[in-house]
Amino acid sequence: MENQTTERRPDVLRTLLIGRRSTLQREIDHLIAQHRDNHTHFRDNSVLDVEDMSLRDATGAQQIALLEARTQERIQLDEALRRLDEGTYGICEDCEAPISPARLRALPFARRCVACQEQYELFENIMRREDREEI
Repeated sequence: MENQTTERRPDVLRTLLIGRRSTLQREIDHLIAQHRDNHTHFRDNSVLDVEDMSLRDATGAQQIALLEARTQERIQLDEALRRLDEGTYGICEDCEAPISPARLRALPFARRCVACQEQYELFENIMRREDREEI
């Protein structure tokens, strides 16, 4: 029980969330630098053949997709820090039950308990399917 109590202490949680956010920010900074370097490399090689252009486009798209994913996770961590400040961190948005410590360890920015998240994703899938059928 001591471990669960320690994991819910705001100062410990804040340190964990900020540490994960810092790691993500370093990854984001690295990805941006890498993208710039690749862009500069291909720009400096003024005569690109089809393979070079294909590689440039694929590499750029992959870096941007990874950058977007990391940025989204950082935003979610910022929201988790806000919820921690408000005293709602670790409480399910839908049913207001505590989110399990194991889920928060695996996904520190979780906003819902597992059961409510499953319901949310099911609802989202139904809505997407209906949207596709309307098109």
